[in-house]
Amino acid sequence: MKISDILIGIRQKDPVAIAKAISMVENRKKDYTRLLEKIYPLPGRAFKIGITGSPGSGKSSLIDRMINGLKTRGFNIAVLAVDPSSPITGGALLGDRLRMIQHSNDANVFIRSIANRGHLGGLSLSTHEIIDLLQAAGKEIIIIETVGVGQSEVDIVNVADVVLYVLNPGSGDEIQIFKAGIIEIADIFVVNKADLGGSDLKISEIKNYFSLAAKNPLIFPTSAREDQGIEELLSALFKFREEEKGRIEEKTAAVKKNYVEKIVADRLKTEIEQNPSIRAIWRDSADANPFQLAESIYRIIQTGGSHDKKD
Repeated sequence: MKISDILIGIRQKDPVAIAKAISMVENRKKDYTRLLEKIYPLPGRAFKIGITGSPGSGKSSLIDRMINGLKTRGFNIAVLAVDPSSPITGGALLGDRLRMIQHSNDANVFIRSIANRGHLGGLSLSTHEIIDLLQAAGKEIIIIETVGVGQSEVDIVNVADVVLYVLNPGSGDEIQIFKAGIIEIADIFVVNKADLGGSDLKISEIKNYFSLAAKNPLIFPTSAREDQGIEELLSALFKFREEEKGRIEEKTAAVKKNYVEKIVADRLKTEIEQNPSIRAIWRDSADANPFQLAESIYRIIQTGGSHDKKD
């Protein structure tokens, strides 16, 4: 498809066009930046819900139930499941998301697994870009499910308006709350699989930890299997959006700044890799002072000149 056709399809909410656009961005295909430049200004801003938690906590099952509730409210929804990258193909390893398959034929639900591309923060630059593509396609709710591997999860705060941290009764996840810095970034805690028992104890543990910081966390017990607590959680999410509107606006500005910084860093990385003058520096740098090397590279980028130019 031509870029012009893809853009028309995106504006018409065509899932095929949206999928092709995402593939272009993920794989850095030719002209992908031209595609991205043409989606602005965005027609609206989606409510972005980040969901993180340890593997096995039932995040995908929870999202499946949340989709049901959001559909009854008439929302146009997208789900981005950010998975570890395959070391061979670079693509997402856990791309099936079988629990959400029932929504695949719904015109108002778009589900896609994307790779984190090895980024330590869990989210690559393409995640920001794909979120804007989905907003350009009129998605009103975007759920971002992250890999769930401890400290790398904190980057979700750089894309989401609200962050949910999913735990299970008796799982010992409270230790991870502190190790991963989740205590600072989680807005709502979800004690999933509450039907197994022990959720009250888990809720008390979370409250006790937060009492040291004089905070009263939002905590909701849910059971994706029994479809319990989902409506209460969704109501809390929309209440949060209204009550924290000012903070979300400030966060949106910070997210955009983070996005722009990533674009700049990505372009600088490409320049460092491809500039022949910089490559010449590397060839003779075995015993060089790294700070002097950095200064030389910075000057080449700053002036657009070659490494042998004099001040």
